[in-house]
Amino acid sequence: MRNLDRYVYSKAEGEVREEAISLHYNRYKELGFFKNNEIDEYEPYSTYFVAETQEKDQVVGVTRLVFMDLMSLPTIKNFEINDISLQKLRNFEKNTLAELSALTKAPQHDVGLGLIRSAVQYSLEANIECWVCCIDERVFNYLNRIFKFPFQIIGEPKIYLGSKTIPCIFNLTEGLPLLKEKKYSIYEFLVTPQAQLMEVK
Repeated sequence: MRNLDRYVYSKAEGEVREEAISLHYNRYKELGFFKNNEIDEYEPYSTYFVAETQEKDQVVGVTRLVFMDLMSLPTIKNFEINDISLQKLRNFEKNTLAELSALTKAPQHDVGLGLIRSAVQYSLEANIECWVCCIDERVFNYLNRIFKFPFQIIGEPKIYLGSKTIPCIFNLTEGLPLLKEKKYSIYEFLVTPQAQLMEVK
């Protein structure tokens, strides 16, 4: 929640969307997650969110929601998901489920929570009830410390894109009320638009 006035967060459209895709691709290539000229098969099915510098002259962070059939989502395709969790996911209506992925930032820019907030607010407006995700183990532990309750693990962790990664879900319908109860400051940050937060800063 720091440095709120240093960045502008938004859904990425037009040229900004292209910049978001470029940042994601280039950072993943630098980190060894993507090979040269690798095609990202999920890009056409993704809605991107960005953090830009206050002057809007540079995209410094990106994440996205991938909208596909359940069994085509990256986490479901690449991890061994337990039967109970898979059945629960099948119970969601198609348009209420998405995969959160590609959480990426340029070095020295602390924009992760702001990007997650953008995805949360979009999801609430679009009636998205649940996110599927696969998260690096260190990031998973960090998010659990921040949010004060666990993301729900749905399968076996494994080495994926270069690190030990945990398949999980964030059920917004259940998780946001729980977050409101256990960590109200984070809940308020996630559900309040940036402009309103700036007014009371």
